[in-house]
Amino acid sequence: MSLPHSGPIDGEFASLNQLRFSPPIEALFEKAGLPQRIELGRTTLAVAILLYDVFLLADWVILPDVLWPLTVMRLGIATPLALLTIWTLPRSQRVWQVDGLLVATSVLSVLMPSTIISLGTSNYVAIYQFGAILIIIYLVLVQRVRFRLAVLGLVLIVLIQVATIASRPEVDAATFWYIVSFYVLASVILLLGSFVLERTERYGFLQRLRADSMIEHNEAMARTDQLTGLFNRHHLATIGADLIPKSDAEPLGALLIDIDHFKRFNDTQGHLAGDRCIRAISDLVREMLAPANGNTPPLGTAVRFGGEEILVLLPGMSAAQAAVLGDAIRRRVEGVRIPHPGLGPAGVVTLSIGVADWKNGDTELDALVNAADAALYRAKGLGRNRVMVA
Repeated sequence: MSLPHSGPIDGEFASLNQLRFSPPIEALFEKAGLPQRIELGRTTLAVAILLYDVFLLADWVILPDVLWPLTVMRLGIATPLALLTIWTLPRSQRVWQVDGLLVATSVLSVLMPSTIISLGTSNYVAIYQFGAILIIIYLVLVQRVRFRLAVLGLVLIVLIQVATIASRPEVDAATFWYIVSFYVLASVILLLGSFVLERTERYGFLQRLRADSMIEHNEAMARTDQLTGLFNRHHLATIGADLIPKSDAEPLGALLIDIDHFKRFNDTQGHLAGDRCIRAISDLVREMLAPANGNTPPLGTAVRFGGEEILVLLPGMSAAQAAVLGDAIRRRVEGVRIPHPGLGPAGVVTLSIGVADWKNGDTELDALVNAADAALYRAKGLGRNRVMVA
């Protein structure tokens, strides 16, 4: 995965209080957090349903008149629904789907007993209803659902509690408003905690993303030639063993490309112009290696091998196939007509290219490169601006 540059990541810190990143960063945040959210949801929900069923002891003590329907509700409805949620969570594709299932389960776990006890005759309903605060705490601090869904869940649970208490004739106005105030204040405090938790999670994610981006950038710098953007010889030494054919049936071609009369170009135009020339040639080589289908890898690996030399390794290509590509590169560069005043008013930059392929019995890339170098030497000796095969 290619990470965003540290610059765009730094800009995301300014939007932390909105609890929303730009779409690419938000997608990374969702992808990184989904497995942990699923695992946390399954584990804590399994523990929560066990404790929820144990609360039947409180039902037995406080609400004996509706004990049977509460038992059926807890063991016959709420528990199977929770187990279904545990089964469903791993199939979720987005974090909001996980949180939505957990919020729905929590709301139902409050709604179902509230509906039953609103029909009961016990005078302890007002006290009993304070048990819902445990579910709210569980939803916000244990499940740690994202802030926006936490707001939705808490609003629904508080409305259910207020409606249930309001339906009880034994609850006077002072008690009613005390309970309402208690739930509203508790919800505000818990939502503040939810906001801080999510903001902290997002901040930590950005810190990790920035560190990973810097590591990726440093690794890219270590393997990339800074002038041309091609790979450097250090990277070639790292991947060289992986490019060696595993059997004689796997061809590996090589092009060793050299800019003709480059010293004369530098002497007449200066080193900065020479650098621009090398960059232009490198860009054209990279362009020629780019596949027609953007979803497939490049045709080969291009390495800045020397001052003005570029080595291209071509897995799957024989010397004949590599020579066809090499000549296409040569003609492409000549056709661009980069001026070469050192060769006269009409002079243009051209290339000499040596071609070779992996021979049976070779054990190192050096043999392949040496063969391509020998072919390049012949191309120069025969007048330059040509492709020679070893």
